Amino acid sequence: MVGCKIGRIKKMRRIAIYSIVILVILPGCEKWYKTEEVSHVSYIPQFTIEEGEFISLLRSDTAEYTDPGATAESNGETLQVYTFGEVDVSKTGVYIIRYMAENQDGIIGEADRIVAVTHHDVSSNDLSGTYNGTNWDPVESKIRKIYEKGLYECKEILGYYNLEMPGRFVDLGNNELVLLAGEGYLGRYAAYEGSYTRSTLSWTIRLLDPPNDGIEIDVLWRKQD
Repeated sequence: MVGCKIGRIKKMRRIAIYSIVILVILPGCEKWYKTEEVSHVSYIPQFTIEEGEFISLLRSDTAEYTDPGATAESNGETLQVYTFGEVDVSKTGVYIIRYMAENQDGIIGEADRIVAVTHHDVSSNDLSGTYNGTNWDPVESKIRKIYEKGLYECKEILGYYNLEMPGRFVDLGNNELVLLAGEGYLGRYAAYEGSYTRSTLSWTIRLLDPPNDGIEIDVLWRKQD
């Protein structure tokens, strides 16, 4: 099962600023008079994901998944967090647990946890390195392992035109991987299954935004010696 878009959780303090214009109608007049402008600062919900944004589990026919949960706050106020998503530990794949919270002004924030159910322990696998694309105008992409149990980030997922299309993928073992949903120069792209060998990575990119929505591109990366 492949989940929805994942964005990295950044511990940043972000604010949204709103302006409220108060207008008064004077009796017997047709004109509107602007009398006051008030600025209001609203703090977007900030999340702390317990035990981190990535969890890797071995496939099991008997185990059950219990989510560690998350907390959220806005300008020092603790918010109620709603959790969405399920994990089936009996089926390999990538699952998304989504957390949502609403601040006092009705602004909704969200954060995601990636849960990978793998064929076997992938800690000893290392797919990091520098790869060359094999499409018409091949470019270079650097792959970096960011979690020991199989989460990687890559500088470029597309493999040609030297476009800015970064992404992340998960190693499921047995030469299987999942390219996670993301966004880049050509807009959003969907999560998709792929594969790897000792020297190659391959996946399909399905674009989601106009004018390229629906286009699928097969990509092969070859590792440099």
